[in-house]
Amino acid sequence: MSFSSWFRRSGSVLVWGAAFLFVGSAGWWLSGYMIPQPAVGIVRVYTDIWGGSLGLIQAQIDEAREDDRVKAVVVQLDSPGGEVVASQTLFLELQDLRRDMPVVGSIDGMAASGAYYAALGTDPIYAKPSSEVGNVGVWAFIPSDLPVNDVVLASGPFKLTGSNRAEFVRELEGIRQEFLATVFSQRGDRLKLSQAELSQGLLYPGREALRLGLIDHVGSQTEAIAAAAEQAGIAHYAVVDLEDRVRDDFADDVPVWGETWLGIADPETGERALPYGVYLFYDARLRGVP
Repeated sequence: MSFSSWFRRSGSVLVWGAAFLFVGSAGWWLSGYMIPQPAVGIVRVYTDIWGGSLGLIQAQIDEAREDDRVKAVVVQLDSPGGEVVASQTLFLELQDLRRDMPVVGSIDGMAASGAYYAALGTDPIYAKPSSEVGNVGVWAFIPSDLPVNDVVLASGPFKLTGSNRAEFVRELEGIRQEFLATVFSQRGDRLKLSQAELSQGLLYPGREALRLGLIDHVGSQTEAIAAAAEQAGIAHYAVVDLEDRVRDDFADDVPVWGETWLGIADPETGERALPYGVYLFYDARLRGVP
């Protein structure tokens, strides 16, 4: 074979080899561009749970549903709970989200009362060794009896209060039973507590909560994220802070987010002026500690 023929043949091989490499590289690049990297979304519950704060949390949940990249969610909690309806709503929303993707709980400082109620919508639940977990129960400020007189008129005996003391106590007991039933329905055979023991309303440190079956693992947020990814069947993934994505939408939305809850803690004293009502809420001041 002449040198010129060899050169032409070798050159053709080199050109075709380069072409295959180029096409392969382009295909790899296009596949990465056209098929976005899957993600685990972080939903943050870092506040008292009430009507206003629920709007921000709900927006994070909606963002997880709407983003096709998000294949699993980790709900990170550090909350003393809050209002009954808001806490129950959050539990139901997380339970509903679990029908679409894995939802794992990760407790930081505290998931007490209504926040633990919400955590029951996740599975499994992680906590730190000294996280405070539990406080299952309900409490309330009973409204004062307001007599009808020449100044205050009412169309019915309970129009001013909506209830009497006996009805109020029955309502309280009904919510307590609902909370207990939710714990047992979600934790099942994992629980090592009786209803009577759980009804005491104790807070348990993370390691004790694990022993009693209130949580599933003592571990970090990183471990919770890895567990969520494993449930979703994804090995290479991004982690997306969903609160960062949606918070700007609430910055100027005074009716939903900027409005102050009557029971919010004073930033200087920590004191609260809770209105009459029923709460799934842990207030450290009620311990009687100065």
